[in-house]
Amino acid sequence: MNNIENKVVVITGASSGLGEATARLLAKKGAKVVLGARRTEKLQAIVHDIRAEGGQAEFIGMDITKPQEVQALIEKALSAFGQIDVLVNNAGLMSIAPLSELKVDEWDRMIDINIKGVLYGIAATLPVFQKQNFGHFINLASVAGIKVFSPGGTVLIYAELSGDFPLGDSRQPTYKSLRPFDLVS
Repeated sequence: MNNIENKVVVITGASSGLGEATARLLAKKGAKVVLGARRTEKLQAIVHDIRAEGGQAEFIGMDITKPQEVQALIEKALSAFGQIDVLVNNAGLMSIAPLSELKVDEWDRMIDINIKGVLYGIAATLPVFQKQNFGHFINLASVAGIKVFSPGGTVLIYAELSGDFPLGDSRQPTYKSLRPFDLVS
């Protein structure tokens, strides 16, 4: 039984990576997909491919850090298909740099996209789900959110501080790269 057929799935960050792969797979399984991302030329190509294979897809260029643009994505899905069954909060990024580089602007952008963006998606979609009396949120994160790419990297610190993954048998962080500066006891 294919329980995704004819379901309406909205996907943020759908222009590449996990978002694109999710859109293509679900469309092949018969879902109606509505894609949002900043790179509209990529979205247009993905939607073209899906339609060429007999799938149903729509897209809108949007920035996940702007609540009104997230709302426009949800409205696009409703106007195209009349309901939303699933919101896939996929948009995300990760600064891959040693923490000591103090890339505060990148940290701010990471928080705006990875946390606020998810909340904006929920805020735009939850009233729809409540009115419909059904709907699912799927919040994705890639291995980039939990994999250490460099000693003292922002990825490690972000993942450990947010509690996104267990550190072996202990929940005690091991910020080895910060120990020389006595920043962690």
